[in-house]
Parts: sequence; structure tokens; C-alpha cells
Amino acid sequence: MRHYELTVILTADIEDHKAAMDEIADVVRGLGAEVEKIDLWGKKRLAYPIKKQQEGLYALIVMKMPPDQVRELDRILSLRQQVIRHLVVTTDEE
Repeated sequence: MRHYELTVILTADIEDHKAAMDEIADVVRGLGAEVEKIDLWGKKRLAYPIKKQQEGLYALIVMKMPPDQVRELDRILSLRQQVIRHLVVTTDEE
């Protein structure tokens, strides 16, 4: 298992952004990952419109995940309408 950081931008019009992040964390856990930390950064203005959105809710998930599941996570998050953008990066093990 490798260490990853998942940065997610959700649509700003979500009523309960904590529940939305819990759903995403459940998806991550369903792929065999261990969620170490969920950090909600809050609502921020986007540098440019994405999917006709001017603002987004930013969040960071620190996790350990099997490397072969990253592509499946990308596929699942790209299908969710509440996710504007996401980025999965590998971090150095600490």
C-alpha cells in the first residue's frame, strides 16, 4: 500500500458538505484504502469557471491505497456530479 493525497473540489451549492465527503471517504474505503485524515478547507473562489461554477468546496483526504485501485477511484469520482475536479498524488512515506 502506498500513501496518497486526494484533493477534491465539490460544487458550492451542496447543503451538507461533511456528508458528501463522508460518501467519498466510503467510496475510498470500499476500494481497500485506509483513510488517515479528512481535512475540509471550505468554500473558495475558483481561478476560472469550471462546469459553469465560480466557487467550490475544497477538501483533502490523506490515505493508504493499493496502487492498482487509483485508476478505479479516478473513474468513480469523474462520474459523480457533485465533484467538479479531483487530483490523486503520491506522497513520500513518513
